[in-house]
Amino acid sequence: MVNFIISVSLLLFLSAKAHAEKVLFIGDSHTVGHFGTHFDQNLRFAGHSVVTVGSCGSIPRWWSNGQETNCGFFSKDLSGTEFRASKAPTPLMSDLLLELSPKIVVMEFGGNYLNYLDDEFVIKDIKKIVSLVTSSGATCFWITNPDSRNNRHALPRILNLIRKGVGSRCTLFVSSTVTRYPDVGGDGVHYWGTEGYTITKSWADLAFEAFLDFEILQRK
Repeated sequence: MVNFIISVSLLLFLSAKAHAEKVLFIGDSHTVGHFGTHFDQNLRFAGHSVVTVGSCGSIPRWWSNGQETNCGFFSKDLSGTEFRASKAPTPLMSDLLLELSPKIVVMEFGGNYLNYLDDEFVIKDIKKIVSLVTSSGATCFWITNPDSRNNRHALPRILNLIRKGVGSRCTLFVSSTVTRYPDVGGDGVHYWGTEGYTITKSWADLAFEAFLDFEILQRK
């Protein structure tokens, strides 16, 4: 059974590599961190032309007003050149779409909405960036926030709001179902250190498997 699963995964991978598309991958602190590094590597290994940009603390609104992050910025261009900074303005999504013309946009957001109590704001914020992406002609793959020890009780609410904002326009990968934040250590949110590296590697691999399935369905 295990060998069968591996064989299927390999076939999916080879099929995706043969039809790899240009991808824009954006997100918050998890994209700046281990998860973003792993997921970006998976995309490039599969043969995609990729631009990855992570802005710590961001929600989609930042990608329309250029709000500066003061907790970490990461980008990796088509050639694989990386840039990191503790502070940097968040790029405008409209500019990224115009410059890259991606076929697929992957967005990793959700955790920073835990600080927002206005449900309608969250839904509208998500709808706005999804509309921007889909109106450009790109398809959308949304990766939700992972499990967190802090505010774990609020995760179902945020997931529900994301579902409402995304609707049927993006394929959703629910990260909280494949992650579990350690009971001790860390800040309760970010997956750093050796244990965090292991968890995010698994998270990125599972999200990527779902992404491959999404790509195959898009071509049918």
